[in-house]
Amino acid sequence: MFVLFLTAIAASLAAAPPALDRGRAALDRNDVAAAVHLLEAAVAEAPSDAEAHYELGVACGRLAERSNVFRRIALAERARDEFVEAVRLDPDELDARSGLVQFYTLAPAMFGGSLEKALQEATEIGRRNAARGRWALTFITAHGER
Repeated sequence: MFVLFLTAIAASLAAAPPALDRGRAALDRNDVAAAVHLLEAAVAEAPSDAEAHYELGVACGRLAERSNVFRRIALAERARDEFVEAVRLDPDELDARSGLVQFYTLAPAMFGGSLEKALQEATEIGRRNAARGRWALTFITAHGER
């Protein structure tokens, strides 16, 4: 009986999703603060996982949208930094590159915004996927007036 109990516990622990999956689930249910915490753990568990850095960037960006202006700046910059790291780890991480296009297009220059950098990312996206490259250029065109 005790062996069955231990086997059941071991099975439930083995079935527990990793921090990355739990972080994505938190994002899906719009629990952004929990997602940031879980995705920080995912990055700590696997610092060379581009996808974990990308997801943490998404979570930081979404939390920035809900924060006061001072915290918003720091969180947006952190989102950018996570996207940059994801691209450094995997240059084909198009979602992270798209996040950079959005950041560089929308952020004021004093906080790191740059239409030149946005266009560079759009070019790199286009080299890898023509349709997504067109989306990036369209985003820049639609939102790039500052």
